[in-house]
Amino acid sequence: MKRTLEEVTFLLSQSLALFCFLNLRLVIGQQQTFRVRPNDTEVLKGQTAILHCQIDNKQGQLQWVKNGFGLGFDRAIKGESRYTVIGNEALGENNLRVINTQLDDDAEFQCQVSPAIGDPHSALQAAAYLSILVPPQSPRIEFRGSSNTSLVEVAVSQSEINVTCIIPHGKPAAHIKWLRGGQQLTEESIQNFVDKTSDKLETARSILTIRPRKEFNQKIYTCQGTHSAIDSPITTSMKLSVKYAPETPDISGYKSGKAIKTGERLTLTCRSKGGNPTAYVEWFKNGDRVDSSHTRRETETVNVYSFRVDSSDNNAIYRCDAWNDVSEKRLTAAIKLTVHFGPMSVQILGPSHAKAGETIVLHCRTSNSNPRATISWTKDGKPLTDVIASPTYEADTRLGGWITLSNITVRLVGNDSETTYECKGENGKQRPTASKTLSVLYAPEKPVITGYATGTQIHTNTILTMRCTAHGGNPLAEVTWWKGSRQLTERDGIKCQTNTQIAKKYSQCQLERITKQGDNAVDFVCKANNTATPVPLQTVVTLSIQFPPKNVQIKSSPVVGKAGQKMTLTCTSASSNPAAEITWTRDDKPLTGRETRTVIGENSGLKTVSILDIYPSAADDKATYYCTAKNTAMNQAETIGHVISVKYKPVFVKVDSRKSVLEGDSVVINMTGQGNPKVSKYEWFRNGAKLVLGGPKRNKVVYFTAVGGVLNVTNVTRNDRGIYTVQAKNAEGASNTTFVIDVQYAATITHISPNQLVNPGGRAIFECRTDANPMVNNVIQWSTSIVGFNMNNAKKVKITNNNQGTSTLTVYIANRSTDMGYFTCKTQNKIGGPSTKRTALLVKFKPEADKNQLTKAASAERVTAKLSCLATGAPKVQFTWLKGKTAVNVTLSKYTTEVKELDLAKYESILHIHNVSKSDYDTYTCKMSNSEGQMPSVIDFDGQSKPDSPSNVKLVNFTHNAVTLSWQKGFDGGLPVTYNVRYTVVGDNSYTIVGSIKKSVFTFTGLSPGVNYELTVMAKNKQGESGYNSKPVFVTTKDGPPPFVDEVKGGDEAPLIIILSVCIVGLILLACNALLIVFFVRRRRRKLEKGTHDFDRFSILGFRPNIVHIKLATERLSVVLILGLVFIGLVIVIGIIALAISLMHCRNSTRIGDMVCDMVVIWYVSIRCILCSKQKKFKLKINKNKMAE
Repeated sequence: MKRTLEEVTFLLSQSLALFCFLNLRLVIGQQQTFRVRPNDTEVLKGQTAILHCQIDNKQGQLQWVKNGFGLGFDRAIKGESRYTVIGNEALGENNLRVINTQLDDDAEFQCQVSPAIGDPHSALQAAAYLSILVPPQSPRIEFRGSSNTSLVEVAVSQSEINVTCIIPHGKPAAHIKWLRGGQQLTEESIQNFVDKTSDKLETARSILTIRPRKEFNQKIYTCQGTHSAIDSPITTSMKLSVKYAPETPDISGYKSGKAIKTGERLTLTCRSKGGNPTAYVEWFKNGDRVDSSHTRRETETVNVYSFRVDSSDNNAIYRCDAWNDVSEKRLTAAIKLTVHFGPMSVQILGPSHAKAGETIVLHCRTSNSNPRATISWTKDGKPLTDVIASPTYEADTRLGGWITLSNITVRLVGNDSETTYECKGENGKQRPTASKTLSVLYAPEKPVITGYATGTQIHTNTILTMRCTAHGGNPLAEVTWWKGSRQLTERDGIKCQTNTQIAKKYSQCQLERITKQGDNAVDFVCKANNTATPVPLQTVVTLSIQFPPKNVQIKSSPVVGKAGQKMTLTCTSASSNPAAEITWTRDDKPLTGRETRTVIGENSGLKTVSILDIYPSAADDKATYYCTAKNTAMNQAETIGHVISVKYKPVFVKVDSRKSVLEGDSVVINMTGQGNPKVSKYEWFRNGAKLVLGGPKRNKVVYFTAVGGVLNVTNVTRNDRGIYTVQAKNAEGASNTTFVIDVQYAATITHISPNQLVNPGGRAIFECRTDANPMVNNVIQWSTSIVGFNMNNAKKVKITNNNQGTSTLTVYIANRSTDMGYFTCKTQNKIGGPSTKRTALLVKFKPEADKNQLTKAASAERVTAKLSCLATGAPKVQFTWLKGKTAVNVTLSKYTTEVKELDLAKYESILHIHNVSKSDYDTYTCKMSNSEGQMPSVIDFDGQSKPDSPSNVKLVNFTHNAVTLSWQKGFDGGLPVTYNVRYTVVGDNSYTIVGSIKKSVFTFTGLSPGVNYELTVMAKNKQGESGYNSKPVFVTTKDGPPPFVDEVKGGDEAPLIIILSVCIVGLILLACNALLIVFFVRRRRRKLEKGTHDFDRFSILGFRPNIVHIKLATERLSVVLILGLVFIGLVIVIGIIALAISLMHCRNSTRIGDMVCDMVVIWYVSIRCILCSKQKKFKLKINKNKMAE
């Protein structure tokens, strides 16, 4: 047995060890591990990203961490609406989903699992980076500070240039490579940079260095960007323009040394190849540009110069220049032309006249020719050989070719007075000739002038004709006119003629001119000479010209005057012959100058100077002073006006010394001053104190504002009245002016005496004061509401007015029954409505209980009860409450009291009993007292009960089918009360009852006419009914409805038909009117649009009246008025139709007491009366008493 126990113990220990081992293995086998770790993820901005995290045997709590900040263990992450943990949590899926990814989501995220309970080392943590990809913006190329460059121009001489490609705002930065002509560049220098911004975006920047060469010209360079967020590369391109010089030009169209003839057309072509840009090509002849036109082609420039050859082209150098913007110098090519031509003319040089016995030499000269020309001479048609010298030749360096010269020597004898010599030049077919006639010379006679004698006075602008004649002479004399040292020509009115008859041989020149001021005292000389007179023969006349002054000038000293100080005006006339006389005027009134003198003027005339002294005032500013200079001999004058400027301190013109304005209105007061210089500052004062402008606001508006000399007072109040002063200042000083703002306002009562308490038979005095502007006569009036009180009883009443806004009312021998009550003071002037206040006259008497005082009160327990005590008395009634015979202690929380003044000398005291209990039910006494005596009033306070019957039931009104009753409420039993009313036909025991009436007045309707009714009232509450009042009201309804109702009921149909006919016709007329309005409005608008051009002519005069706008505004106003009338008419027609429909409804209605139908009947009868009165067919008689109902 012992052994068996040991075996059992051993087995149990082994089993326990095995159990612990198995449990340990189970725990180890279920340790939490990552099944799927989060991996780095890239996603486009705005798309959804999912970071995977899956846990096997999750035992701790899992959360995601963003940049070390835990997002919480809730799968719906709070505060991050875009973050959610998704997947089957039971299967260990804890994937983080981020929707609408933003740049803020670009961060490291960790999937963390807290350690299992009891195993602090089992925590899990794995990190992944979420990269937000942002596609970059479009690339752009920049060159030398210019963005989005599409063309880059560079000279081949430049060593290198840098071009930058920028691809902004990507994440990560875009990768950039360069292409030229579609081929990627590798040999050029390329530098790539990445610029980071604060919002995690990156800008890729690549700088390409280009060394310009000719072969790079017009190559396309492309910047290409690639990015992991876009499928295809993004590109931008530019064109490279490499500038280089053209080649040397080439000339075609002429072979050097080839002779060409004048008149032939020659075409020269200059061609320049290469260059970027292509060359400019110009032709030059002997260094002078002759043609700049050229044609540019893709690889060359051509200038074709075509011209007709002339003699100047012989030995001419034609040069072609080619260059472009990058050429260091012009490239040239040149040719020299050879041209053959004959002489075009010959010329004989030498004298045409000589004295007998003199020897002269004649020279013959050909024009240029190539080759040289020959010369031959003849005398009166016969060849000469013995007197001809050997020819000589000169090269024409300017026109080319050669000039041939030949001389002959001739000795004049007496019979050689008229001999003709001829010279001929020859070169091939060209044979030009020239001739010269020689004659013997002798002097003419002294010239003679006719048409004017020195000393004769003539006016300016007079036609003067003078002739100068020189007789004889060989050759005939050349006659000329001179004004002083200047020779006159045909433009000056010279006409010359000769007479070659031997007996009357002479030369004559006529001078015809309009005399001018400049001709005065000037010598006019006639000269005659020929080759035989070593000194011209001459005759002189001196003109005497009268002329008026051309202008007048006025100068003032000082230029700008000052008021009251001396100012000198100096008037100077222009030169005049004889001297001008000067007069002064202002406003057509003559003025006397201080001094007048003359001085030498132009054209030997005299200037007149006159000095006028004035002492200007402010009124003289801008005044015009006129100076008139008159030449009395010619009766001609010149006048000039001079506007003077006078500085003066400000003055006020047309000042309104008093400005009346209604209170509440706004007023604008223009006190603008005039001054020179202009007024620079205005200051405003009221009653001597400086006025604050733009200060406090009144009704949200600044009520004192000023613009210059204009004062604007907004929302004027009576406080704004007073004497105002405006001060205007300028540089000359300051001026003041005053005005009064008279604020007129409605009368208001400012004081009325309080209620007057007097002894019976005593005297009461009341005073009423008013504030008004204007203060009219009898501005205050007294009245009273006391029935039967006569305000005109001189023995009883005295009213005194002082016309200064104060009135006194005296009441003598005051009596309670006839004089106690309210007196009203009323004040009114011509502005606004009346203002009233009242006061009261109280005659002393001891308290009296009110006739409506209830002697019972009731209330439930545990509520607050209210006991009311009504009293009249004067002076004021005092109340004391007693419970039984003991005074109520109102200081306890059990009771509260209040006193109300209900009316004049009428008071109510209310005793509130809180938390009513049975012990509070008792008899209460209200003790009323004043200085005149006292009186008690007893109130029985008990529990709630049924109400008392209403009392004082009265008949208020009755008609043929309705009766109105009123009654006085009785004791309500401490509960809310409603009323039942009943009526019956007298003699009938059946009643019609109307219940649950809350008011103390009721109207029975639906009664029969001419019937005697009995009416009673009953009160009820929750405790029961009071029973109907013991004294019924008896009333007999009227026999029938008013007469005009019968007319409506039984009248003929004619007025109704007339009304309906008027409605139909009215509708038709309104429709036609509307159509006519539309037609005329459109027609007038078209006329306005068509006629606006007529107003354009006003712009010629310097203004353009806004007539079209005025007409359009008038048109709109007319349309609005007409449409308004149409609308009113339409409303009237609709009203009549509604009236007709209502009449037809009311004709069939039996509810004559219906208010709507009654109003319809009244309106219908009124319209019918108007219609029928014109036809004299309808007469309506209405009983005054029935109409009053």
